[in-house]
Amino acid sequence: MDFSFADLNWGAVVASIIAGQIISTVWFVVLFGDPWAREYGAADKKQHTAEIPGYTYGVQVLCTVVLTLSLALFQRWIGVDSVGDAIGSALFVIVGFAVATGLPGQAFLKRWRVAGIAYGSQAAMILGISLILGLWR
Repeated sequence: MDFSFADLNWGAVVASIIAGQIISTVWFVVLFGDPWAREYGAADKKQHTAEIPGYTYGVQVLCTVVLTLSLALFQRWIGVDSVGDAIGSALFVIVGFAVATGLPGQAFLKRWRVAGIAYGSQAAMILGISLILGLWR
């Protein structure tokens, strides 16, 4: 297994990080802003946004970078070279890692709506990032 970052397609990596941030923003602001805010006790997305500490946006960017680099290495290891491969690898990561490790905690907390919104976002990000990485060779 090669952990070298030297031969990654850095254009695809940067584009994927940007796309991941756009997907996350659209998901949590445009599509599910108010439901997400209500799940956290805010009246609406404006109030929720005002209550979020600024550093959380940095955490989000850092996590998107880590996710993108991890997916780039994973795709290289398994030889992704088609749309089907990119989608298949994304589904593997979504179900096998993101949902499988996060859902139990939400189940114990009985936060099913939070789980649906959060894992929907993760699935969209992983799929978008995987497609960019897999197709931009």
